[in-house]
Amino acid sequence: MKQDVAPAEPADAAAAFEALRREVALLNVAVAGLAAERAPAPDYSETLGEIAKGVSVAVGRLGKVMTSPAFALSPADLARQIAAAGDEARRHDRATVHQAQEALQRSARDLDGWIDRARLASLQNWRLVQAAAVGVVCGVVLCATVPTIVVNAAPARWAWPEKRAARVLNRDMWSAGERLLSVADPKRWRQWSVQVSDNSQADTAIPKDVGPGRPVSKRTTR
Repeated sequence: MKQDVAPAEPADAAAAFEALRREVALLNVAVAGLAAERAPAPDYSETLGEIAKGVSVAVGRLGKVMTSPAFALSPADLARQIAAAGDEARRHDRATVHQAQEALQRSARDLDGWIDRARLASLQNWRLVQAAAVGVVCGVVLCATVPTIVVNAAPARWAWPEKRAARVLNRDMWSAGERLLSVADPKRWRQWSVQVSDNSQADTAIPKDVGPGRPVSKRTTR
């Protein structure tokens, strides 16, 4: 019997120690729980209020989304509306592009018109300059020829050519004639001047006792 009882004592001791360990562990847990219950808990009321406010806003927005007409449509109706909206957007884009093209074409036509008008104005100015030059030349020619033609066509007794020559020389007709003779033939002019001076000297040398009844010989100039 002693041999059967002795080996059982260590097993009882191990079980006792194990039970004691468990009790100590439970006691530690209980003490830790009591300490945690005594510690002040943090105040999460402000954070919870902000969370509740955010949740309320999200619920309101979700309600608006859920009550929108898009969710009341079937997928086929929604696809048709999307296709119609796309067609309308493309039609609007085409109209905008067409208007831009027309505006660009108008601008190009206006620019071409301005260039053509500038060229035409330049050509007209050149034509005006040419016409003015021709007019000046014609005026000069007419001013030089028409008076001569008119003067030559006048009767000889009017002496228009002689008067015109005297007016051009800025002299009277007698001095103008002398000037024309001296320029036309200087040699003959000198001979004629000498003869005239001789005749004038001979006329001044007539005797004073020559009476009115006696003939006075006259020298003629050849």
